[in-house]
Amino acid sequence: MHGAAGRAPGGQGLLGTVHERSRRYHRRRVATVAGVSVAAVLAAGVPFVFARVTGPEPIMPPAAGDDPATVRLADGWVAPRFPYTLPIVDGMRAPVVTADAGRLSAFFEATELVEHADVTVTVSGDEPPVTEGATEKTITVRGQAGSLRTVDVRPARQLALVWRESPGRWIQLATDDTYTTPRVVALAESLSGASIPVQPPFDLARSPAGLVTDTVSASRMTFRAPGASTAGFRTVLRERQPLAGADRTVGASAAALTRTAGTVTLAVDVPDWNATLEVTVGDGLTISDADLLTYAEGVRILNRSDPE
Repeated sequence: MHGAAGRAPGGQGLLGTVHERSRRYHRRRVATVAGVSVAAVLAAGVPFVFARVTGPEPIMPPAAGDDPATVRLADGWVAPRFPYTLPIVDGMRAPVVTADAGRLSAFFEATELVEHADVTVTVSGDEPPVTEGATEKTITVRGQAGSLRTVDVRPARQLALVWRESPGRWIQLATDDTYTTPRVVALAESLSGASIPVQPPFDLARSPAGLVTDTVSASRMTFRAPGASTAGFRTVLRERQPLAGADRTVGASAAALTRTAGTVTLAVDVPDWNATLEVTVGDGLTISDADLLTYAEGVRILNRSDPE
C-alpha cells in the first residue's frame, strides 16, 4: 500500500473512502530497526512479510499488582481480524484490512474499472457520522433499515450504504456511482462471515501488554488502554527527520530519547528506508527507558510500510 491508498477509512467521511488508484506498492525490502536486514524470494507480486519461526504468544494482561498506567511488554502481537468478506470475482483484489481508532475496514481494490469500483467495508460500534453535503435515502438491507448516503462530487459520486447489523455493530459499505443503487445493496447482501487479519506495517517481537490495538495503517501502529479514548502508545514511521541529540542506540541505529511532561519519545534513525521510527508513550501511560528500547529493538519494518 502507498500513502493514503493503504489506509482504509474509518467512517469519518465519504471522501476518504475511495482510495487513489494511481498509488501502489512500491517498496520491496524489509529493514530491521536493529540494523539486521532480512531478504527472501517470493512469488512475483506477493509482498514480503517477515515471520518468526514460532507464532506470537497471546498478549496477556499485566500481572496482578502492576500499576495499570505502567506499560509492560508481552511477546508478539495478535492482529485484530475483520469479520466479513465479499465474494471473489474477476476485477477485484482480495481485501486489505486496516484499523482506525478501533474501527476495522476492509478495502477491496478494483483492477477492472469499467464494471467495478473500489469498495471499502467498515465495521464500528457506533453509527458512522453523515458527511457534510450528503443526501440520504432509506433502504432495506440485510433485513435492516439502512441509509444510502450520496455526496455529489467529481469525477464520481460517492456512495455509502450504512446500517445496523446487530446491537453494537454498524456496517458501512462505501464505493462510487460505478455501481447502481441495486448493485450497492446486492454487494451488502453478499457479505459473508470471515476472519481476515489486519495487515501491519511492522512485525513486532514485543507489544504493550494489556493495551488494545487502536490504529494500524501503512505507517503507524497505535495502542490504547481499555476504555480510553486516545492511543497512548504510538509507533509511527515518518519520512526521515534530523535526529537531534542522539544519546542512545537501537541495535546499530542512532536514537534519541526525550522525556517531557507526561510523554516520552524515542526517535530512531532508519537510513535504509530514508525514514525515522518514532515511538511515543503518554496520555496517562508510562514506560521505563529499558522497556522502551527493548520494544524498539523488536520492531521490523515490512515492505508494505510507507513513511508519512
